[in-house]
Amino acid sequence: MVVVIGMTLQSTCQSLSNSKLKDDRRITINVSGKKFVTWEKTLRKHPSTLLGSDRLMQFFDETKREFFLDRDPHMFRYILNFYRCGKLHTSSEDCYSAFKEELGFYGIPPENIESCCWEDNTKISIRKPHRKNPCRGNIPSYRGKIWLLMEDPNSSFLGAFIQCIIGVIICISILFSILETIRNARGRTLQQSSPTLFTSIDSICIGFFTLEYLLRLFAAPNRLQFITNKLSIIDLLTIVPFYVDVIVTNFTSTDVFLGDENPLTLLRILRVVRMLKLSRHTRHMRVVGRMFRRAVVDLGFLFFGFFLTNLLFSTVIYYCERGQAEGKFTSIPDTMWYTIVTMMTLGYGDMVPVTVIGKMVGSLCCLMGIMMLTLPTTMMQKSATDGKKVGAYSNLPKTVPQID
Repeated sequence: MVVVIGMTLQSTCQSLSNSKLKDDRRITINVSGKKFVTWEKTLRKHPSTLLGSDRLMQFFDETKREFFLDRDPHMFRYILNFYRCGKLHTSSEDCYSAFKEELGFYGIPPENIESCCWEDNTKISIRKPHRKNPCRGNIPSYRGKIWLLMEDPNSSFLGAFIQCIIGVIICISILFSILETIRNARGRTLQQSSPTLFTSIDSICIGFFTLEYLLRLFAAPNRLQFITNKLSIIDLLTIVPFYVDVIVTNFTSTDVFLGDENPLTLLRILRVVRMLKLSRHTRHMRVVGRMFRRAVVDLGFLFFGFFLTNLLFSTVIYYCERGQAEGKFTSIPDTMWYTIVTMMTLGYGDMVPVTVIGKMVGSLCCLMGIMMLTLPTTMMQKSATDGKKVGAYSNLPKTVPQID
């Protein structure tokens, strides 16, 4: 009876296996001579792509009963794994342009690439198409048009013209902020000599900046996200000090706020933030910012190592020079100034060691500084190279191409 039950179970399993094989069939794909075997059901997981659609039949070889693709077999491993496990990975050692072409051929959207294989900021820029086309959902069309004009200068000639005008105004504002500090033959600054001119130009520039900020805020698809954005905070820091100064000057009669020693003149320091506004309108400045952000960890360790090296040389030189009457190394913090300018190869000459051991240690300090100054160059070059690789994904096709 046990034998009968065992035979019954075996026949049942065979029938289930045969029914599963009838529902699915193996497919052989020949990629430039290297054959890959998978199940049709695996490819059908992504029907909008080339391998998962009927368009694959145009590559079918009737004689060999297989599909032939004249593509890169090495890249195809990642493509096939995407159908198997639903995750698209790639190797950092492969050419990004070549992988881009392979994705375009197979019709796989770039947002399927896992975040571990490329930078998060590129992933976000692709997965949030509302920055390019906010005229979706409940956003009125006129707001979407304004958003495109302000955020995408390449969308139209008017958008490019607006960006150029804003860039020119930023440059004018920065230029006059510099010129107003120049003193004439009488010892007065240009701002004191011509206050009306500089105040008018500053008011006009701030008026444009305010209008720009309000338009962006009005047309933003997500206003809360816009307000908390770093570039929006920079825009706000550009215009707020001006209005605070105007309010205090015109509506406050306290003597504390009069004259050049006015505490609110410290707000003029924030004018330097206007230079950062160029990062919104200049792609190269954003690239440099991303380059520093990618290398921030490495640069942090470098600065920490620089501090430890500086402290080491400062301590040694201090104890070598502290007994000298003509020496200026009165403490380790004072000595750190000498080691900093020595490691940076500046050499002001205001503090120099006089003992033989002190001079030898100072020479080693200079050599160590030269070696440490070469490290950031390598880090930034690596960061720039990685940025170029990541940037290659921004041109990946957003839609599935039609293959004739």
